[in-house]
Amino acid sequence: MLAGIQKFGPNAFIIALGSAAAIVAAGYGFLGEDGRIGPGFLPTIAGGLMAFFAAVNALTSGKEHGATLEGMVEDKVVEEAVSAETADIPADAASAGSTDIYGRTQRQRDRMLWAVVGIVLATVLLVPLLGFLLAFAAMLVVIAVVVERRKIIPSVVVTAITLAATYAVFVLFLRVPLPQGILGI
Repeated sequence: MLAGIQKFGPNAFIIALGSAAAIVAAGYGFLGEDGRIGPGFLPTIAGGLMAFFAAVNALTSGKEHGATLEGMVEDKVVEEAVSAETADIPADAASAGSTDIYGRTQRQRDRMLWAVVGIVLATVLLVPLLGFLLAFAAMLVVIAVVVERRKIIPSVVVTAITLAATYAVFVLFLRVPLPQGILGI
């Protein structure tokens, strides 16, 4: 039971967070005057997609490892046999289950997910101080460098391109003012 809660805990949290974001954002107006996109359009879509993909992840991740106790015991026996035959697999990877294409275990992916959730919450708290663009830039760099362990120069380049595109779409094209924060940037 506890393993099931730990496995679906991050997904349940993200489903709740995405649903709440979509509901609150819909209150801002999905469409504005004259059929134009309203201020709640993008956050409603983003929150809904976040909840949807977390639900899909929750439903499909249980099928990989066997949902019954017997299946988990059989998986553990197979894992122990495989880990005895292959010495090059790290011990924590063999005990935590299968790895993804990047070699990360489910436990590592869950830790990364919680780190990103924390970084996003910190970003939201920094927007009134730094403004949207600086807070968003800091978030992108921290996620790329700290969570994903990417090199800093390419991460900064990708962040600069993303900021330019964000500015062009929201400020120049949609004419939506972004929060400037205390610094006025």
